[in-house]
Amino acid sequence: MFQVSCARLRRRLASLSVLLLAVASVAPGRAVADDRQAWTAVFVNGPVSRGSRLLGWFDGHARFREDGDELDVSLLRPGLGWRVGPKLDLWVGYARIETQRAGDDLEEERAWQQASYPVAKWAGGSLSGRTRLEQRFRDTGDDTGWRLRQFFRYARPSASHEHFGLLASTEVFYSLNEADWGQRSGFDQNRALLGGYYQPSARWRVEAGYMHQYIRVAGPRPDQVNHNLSLAFFALL
Repeated sequence: MFQVSCARLRRRLASLSVLLLAVASVAPGRAVADDRQAWTAVFVNGPVSRGSRLLGWFDGHARFREDGDELDVSLLRPGLGWRVGPKLDLWVGYARIETQRAGDDLEEERAWQQASYPVAKWAGGSLSGRTRLEQRFRDTGDDTGWRLRQFFRYARPSASHEHFGLLASTEVFYSLNEADWGQRSGFDQNRALLGGYYQPSARWRVEAGYMHQYIRVAGPRPDQVNHNLSLAFFALL
């Protein structure tokens, strides 16, 4: 019965993912401003001890705007998870984000909950998914901003080089409510990445690629498109 329930949850998450991607695809076209950025990240996660179902998570980010010359965003995100089964991990955590601005920097805190799961084997590679719910807090307002994020990642190992492979991912952000500090409901942004990875062992890998980021901006200002060079390091506990 428990395995059936897990399978039903994965089907519902997949249905939700299709809906979010459809919403993103019909987001209204608007004038846009663009920037070239450099994004760096470190991810550490996995069982806290051998064979444990208790999981640990940490990711840290430094993102640079203006052709990579100026620090834009720094982010720290710890969390804990539970391995429900071989095809489902559930997580809870906290995030602290600082965005550098002229005058006072923009500070945000988040609580987050997440489900991570494999989706399918396809064309010699693996498709995986991640569904994340966030509660966002800023000191410029009293409201809690609720946001849903759906992520898919496809990775395919190279047939000729065992430690290398190709990858592609997309993540849709959808705000569920209005908040007095500026969040508005509806489609928020999409991040689409195309690149490759190097994985010399099962415990760590490096991923690099180009990310196209489209951000819906509130008010009369144009939407934002960022062309990001992405570099990320992953390690298993």
